[in-house]
Amino acid sequence: MSINFKIASRFMKSNKAQTTLISLGIALGVAVQIFLGLLINNLNDNLLNKTIGSSSQITITSENKEDKLIKDYGNIIEDIKSNEGNTITDLLTILDTPALVNNGDSNESILVRGLNYSEDNDIYDIKNKITEGEFPTNNGDVLIGKGVSDSLNLNIGDEFTLITSNNNETLVKVYGIVDMQVKALNDSWVLTSLESAQNLFNQDNSITTIEMKIDMDKIFDADAIAANISTYIPENLNITNWKEDNGSLLDALSGQKSSSLTIQVFIIISVTMSIAGVLAISVLQKSKQIGILKAMGIKNKAAASIFLLQGLIFGVIGTTIGTALGITLFKIFNIVVKTSDGSPLVPGNMYFGFIAISALLSIASSIIAAGVAARKSLKLDPMDIIRNN
Repeated sequence: MSINFKIASRFMKSNKAQTTLISLGIALGVAVQIFLGLLINNLNDNLLNKTIGSSSQITITSENKEDKLIKDYGNIIEDIKSNEGNTITDLLTILDTPALVNNGDSNESILVRGLNYSEDNDIYDIKNKITEGEFPTNNGDVLIGKGVSDSLNLNIGDEFTLITSNNNETLVKVYGIVDMQVKALNDSWVLTSLESAQNLFNQDNSITTIEMKIDMDKIFDADAIAANISTYIPENLNITNWKEDNGSLLDALSGQKSSSLTIQVFIIISVTMSIAGVLAISVLQKSKQIGILKAMGIKNKAAASIFLLQGLIFGVIGTTIGTALGITLFKIFNIVVKTSDGSPLVPGNMYFGFIAISALLSIASSIIAAGVAARKSLKLDPMDIIRNN
């Protein structure tokens, strides 16, 4: 242990109340910073997951309004998988076909969606939204929305007739019921396998939509990924991404991040100024000791390093306590604050990168604050101090 470190420790121990006050000030600042950061990051993730997490984030459709079919789509899918395999987590090929169902008094409009669904390829999180039965795999079996089930009084095993646009009638069987948690979807969606839909509507090797879900770590790169995909798919196809259709959501997320950053910056500034002020006073309080040390041969830089080391020690102690306190407060918040259905308000994810950066910034700001006191110590003349004392 260096002599400078020993002296810095001795100075801190000589005024335990001041040491405790500074350490607690840093700890509280860091705790608030980490608590707010974790809360806002989790709120952002929760908002993203609820709004676009269970929906298509990149969508390919035909530009032809008259004929919306995408034919011979196999090569397109292969190109996307080979080029974007590390980015695209789920990819659905979908055949959307409007149809009618007779409810006894009149015909109701529905949308038959045939998709290449599997539990490992599930953009809409269907597996967790099925309330009865399961996703159909056989031709002629369908999974109907909860609203469709209620309005037509259909249950698992019941059969009903689909009326297509050219007035063809096709008998299908209810294999399951799903609650998509969106009324418009529950009231209109009738889901089946892609092969079944192609057979029902005589559309072999044709689809209307390609929908993709992106790795959440790259969710904000959706526009760049879509732009890259557009370079190698046929020109008669239109590609959109979630950022184009959710400008208000992007503004809200940006506003939350800006607010969080502003609060954290002001916390760091206030803590830094407080430490600088207290240590500057400490220089005056310890001027006699510093003068004696300089008279004994300690150089100006060595004397200044005593206060820099104090800043480092304060930073490490305060940051350690503050980090633990901030994480604990967030965990308590996550346990206590619930939504109406009893689930946590936010997911409770720990962003260790953010925590580490916050801790390093806190320690760095403590050292910078100590630099003010260190500069004051450089100006102390040992002869003047000894003469005046």
